[in-house]
Amino acid sequence: MRIIGGALREPLAPRTWRELLYSLASLPLAVLGMLFVLLSAVLGLLSAGIVLFPLLPLFLTQIRGLAKLQRGLALGLLRLRVDEPPRRPRGPGVLGFLTHHLADPSTWRAVGYCTLRFPLGLGEFLLGFAWWGYGLSLLLRPVLAPLQAALSVRPGPVTDGRSVGGWFAVSAVGLLMLLAWPWVQRGPVLADRWLMARLLGPSATSLRLAQLTETREHAVNEAAATLRRIERDLHDGAQARLIALGMRLGRAETRLGKGDTELALELVRASREETKEIVQELRELVRSIHPPALDAGLEPALTTLAARSALPTTVRAELDRRPAASVETMLYFATAELLTNAAKHSGAGAVAVTLLGAGAGEGLRLLVTDDGRGGAVLSGAGSGLRGLAERVRTVDGQMSVDSPPGGPTTVQIEMGSR
Repeated sequence: MRIIGGALREPLAPRTWRELLYSLASLPLAVLGMLFVLLSAVLGLLSAGIVLFPLLPLFLTQIRGLAKLQRGLALGLLRLRVDEPPRRPRGPGVLGFLTHHLADPSTWRAVGYCTLRFPLGLGEFLLGFAWWGYGLSLLLRPVLAPLQAALSVRPGPVTDGRSVGGWFAVSAVGLLMLLAWPWVQRGPVLADRWLMARLLGPSATSLRLAQLTETREHAVNEAAATLRRIERDLHDGAQARLIALGMRLGRAETRLGKGDTELALELVRASREETKEIVQELRELVRSIHPPALDAGLEPALTTLAARSALPTTVRAELDRRPAASVETMLYFATAELLTNAAKHSGAGAVAVTLLGAGAGEGLRLLVTDDGRGGAVLSGAGSGLRGLAERVRTVDGQMSVDSPPGGPTTVQIEMGSR
């Protein structure tokens, strides 16, 4: 009964009427799109690269406009979001203009869509709006037939040679057509949705290219920030302390020249202690660039991190072979940051670090789980996890967070998953 009730309600559903409006607009858009495709093809054949060739981008621009309109209708009436595909920047001069318009893959995919859209749009119109209109006219035939006879110039019998029962039989056929109309209409609409997503939206290649461009920009910014940090640490830290050390040694030299041996020895001892602190500071700086613990491999480095963690931390690693150096460094610093976050913000009592998969990066997974209060989110302005996720993407990785209120929190980093 539920299925029957749903079938009876479907002709009144908002989705059905939005698809009806979409099918009504399908025919003129399909004809207009096919017209631009034919004009572009004829113009391309006749121009032969001479006089009319520069006009070809004009028609291709109209096709892109139709594609944009189609995406807007799909969003408004079908609730289907199809993102506009990215385009390459336009180069200088006439050659750049022509290349920008004629060598754009998304434009030619739109041409292909408009070509296929012509028979599909015709089918949408016939099986959508035309089916609904004809079914409605049959349903209302017992009312429309007497009215038509009354308005006729040559009055005739109301039934026009048919019995009243015959008209109601026609009305029953119209009712059945209206009940079947949503499902008949939905067939070509579903085909159109499938086609739009593949021809009017961004391709997998363009999405990957945009992602790589964003990742490269972030990697460059990250490298520049790291260099500025190292320069600041050297300038404000080690360099300043080395200058002070030189001045102290100079004072010791002066005191020795004046015969004040006791004060000179005191200055030398202080300089020696200062030297040890400077060396330690430089080691910390080097460790922030490339941790020496990674020289022995990622698993020993993670074990060292676990030993230094403020929370009890266990490490389990199952690798087929050693990862690439860039992957090792990223996973090391990611683990260090996650352990620090867990100690500061989670209220956890213990943390588990798990590293699984092929060391080369194929299916490599790092999981850091704590038993804290949960509620960690990956998005949001100023989120440390968001910044970490962006750094993970620079080595072609993905990061996800599972942190329900009350915990536990699991942060997963995957490498080679695309």
